[in-house]
Amino acid sequence: MTTQATLIRHLDAYRARTGVSARRLGLEALNDPGLATTLARGRTLRLASADRLLAFIGAAPLGPRFRHEVETFLRVTRTKRAVFGLEAAGSPSFVARLLSGASPTLATVDRVRAWMRAHANPTERAAIARAVEEAFPTPASERGAPASAPVPRSVLTDSLTHTQGDPSMRDHTTYLDTRAAAAHLDLSPRTLDRYRVSGDGPTYFKLGARVRYRLPDIEAWAAARRRRSTSDDGTGPGAAA
Repeated sequence: MTTQATLIRHLDAYRARTGVSARRLGLEALNDPGLATTLARGRTLRLASADRLLAFIGAAPLGPRFRHEVETFLRVTRTKRAVFGLEAAGSPSFVARLLSGASPTLATVDRVRAWMRAHANPTERAAIARAVEEAFPTPASERGAPASAPVPRSVLTDSLTHTQGDPSMRDHTTYLDTRAAAAHLDLSPRTLDRYRVSGDGPTYFKLGARVRYRLPDIEAWAAARRRRSTSDDGTGPGAAA
């Protein structure tokens, strides 16, 4: 099954559990009410858009795991970045751009994964799989274990920006790395890196050497920066506490 087909399966399962229409899901997650129609017509999503959809339904993002797969493949097989990029994705700069936050299409993700499978021996494939699973464990629902149904979410967005929802209705156990959090906010990872130094960004967790963000904290931070006009500095009536 392709990565996009798997994503669509997750979206269909979410809609079946919550009763949210395809139009509403597309509008709230990506400000695209016609998302389901264009996907049915063969539109291929980019990795960042897929991660925004997955974050919206409370599922683990694809981007961090895919980037880790590529990094682990390069380390285990000792393949040079330029060779990998040229042969797997048709661009010698693919790895550098990917690790800097570039967002390939899901079709490219599948193409690169197929190339990695074909160019690693069984021992290397096993080592890569172990390393990736340790860093990004497969959710119980994808291992065949029963998963609890999430609480249906209220409307979280208007037609233009994300607003803060009821924290009690969000998946508080979903943690995003810097790249996924930046993609969710449509910012660059470097911006969040800078905000962690200045203290201007969302609340985050330092888990050993890893930095992780929670979706409720990200959306609360974004909601506090909602403005009604260019003269609104966020301190007037109705400003976030």
